[in-house]
Amino acid sequence: MTYFVENINEITLDVFTIGYSEKGESQVILLYDNIKNQCLFCFVIDCYSTATFHKTKDILDQYNISNIDYFIWTHTDEDHSVGIDILVDNYCSAKTNFYLPEGVDGSESDVFSYSDDIKNCLEKINSLNKNQNYSVHTLTLPTGGNLEIARKTIKEEKTTKQFNFQVFCVAPFSAIIRRRKLAKEAGVTHINANDFSIATVFKVGELSLLFSGDIENQTINLIPDYHFEGLSYVKTPHHTSNTSTKLLDKIGNSFDGIKIPTAVTTTYKVFNLPKSELIEEYRKFVTSFNSTGRGTEGYGCVKTVFNVIKKEYTEELIGDAIKHF
Repeated sequence: MTYFVENINEITLDVFTIGYSEKGESQVILLYDNIKNQCLFCFVIDCYSTATFHKTKDILDQYNISNIDYFIWTHTDEDHSVGIDILVDNYCSAKTNFYLPEGVDGSESDVFSYSDDIKNCLEKINSLNKNQNYSVHTLTLPTGGNLEIARKTIKEEKTTKQFNFQVFCVAPFSAIIRRRKLAKEAGVTHINANDFSIATVFKVGELSLLFSGDIENQTINLIPDYHFEGLSYVKTPHHTSNTSTKLLDKIGNSFDGIKIPTAVTTTYKVFNLPKSELIEEYRKFVTSFNSTGRGTEGYGCVKTVFNVIKKEYTEELIGDAIKHF
């Protein structure tokens, strides 16, 4: 699909990373036309809300988003799931493309036992995948593979200037999921949902952004090194924990001396995440590192706005969000 714009220099990629003081995260990614004050299309990755805050909803309302174009539910852990039902009820339709990991269908044969809240979310999403509508998808990859899940072209109306917007799924991997399913059949009682987590790379013009969900080391090892070349932005996996340190190795393998402009992490208070010593490790490869924080306001948001053509960015720290360096 091609979108025509008046001034391609005024198109920005607005990325909101939301976290809460105890746990929970969500990301909203908007390709935005600043001439018309109009969102060209909207991605939401995961959701969380508390009794006080639903910041994902607030951002959608702030930008007058009536329909989410793409919703990526990386995995069904509670800290990535609470409040999805509100989004489905108010901002999703048969036009919304939903992406879930392979093996997460909401059926009795699934590897996981779901809470009532998550069952409700899965039922709402599956209800939109009926009749002649095919909008709910599951993602998985062969080892070392990738899958393009979205492609758009942005063109300036009166010139030949243009750029592509592509989204690639880079995890999870079928081989790992199959092994977890077999383990469940063999009587293993706990299966790590992070092994099913979706990770994506957004290629927007010459920008490259990694949204890593909660992928952990075994999965990270299977992602080809080229996905980590020339990154513009990283959302670090699993709240920057010791189970996701291989991302540093992957970035290091392709490091050419040019640092990644910016990275962001969310928090998980009971596990003391993010790990401060790991944040310091990212200093070798990243210019600016922010987190959503664990302060007194109850939530933090890191807003990162990229000018797609100029490849410039600005950062705004909202609520409890803090800059580490």
